[in-house]
Amino acid sequence: MQQKGFVSTTTGNMAKVIIQRESACGHSCDSCGGGCNSTNSIILEIENTLDAKVGEYVIIESKSSTILKSAFVAYIMPLIFMIVGVVIGMAVFKNLGFAGYETYGFFVGLVFLAVSYLVLRQIDNKYFKNNDNLFEMVSEEE
Repeated sequence: MQQKGFVSTTTGNMAKVIIQRESACGHSCDSCGGGCNSTNSIILEIENTLDAKVGEYVIIESKSSTILKSAFVAYIMPLIFMIVGVVIGMAVFKNLGFAGYETYGFFVGLVFLAVSYLVLRQIDNKYFKNNDNLFEMVSEEE
């Protein structure tokens, strides 16, 4: 995925690049009424491999595999945690002889869901502290 960014500051071999978030509806937000026309900017600090100067526009690229892995971790992993929690909770409470084991299993699933967000937070902190390979400058915009 490629996007155009504006170099706002440079420090050593690092640059802060402002990228305008794009809407998912194809730039016609006024006609769709979805309320997404207040898009915010994202500021990335990435390695300045092109020796870009402040005020220049650059093309930033991220790998599709990185985006897919991030989406899996953010959306599928909590779902898996919750399903596993429900199944384990139901099995445990059923074996213990509880009458409403389905309800207790559901609550165990919610606990597993909460744990998944704690795990996601740890993954996020570790992954984004080391964002060297997430984004890279590939060319200067002319």
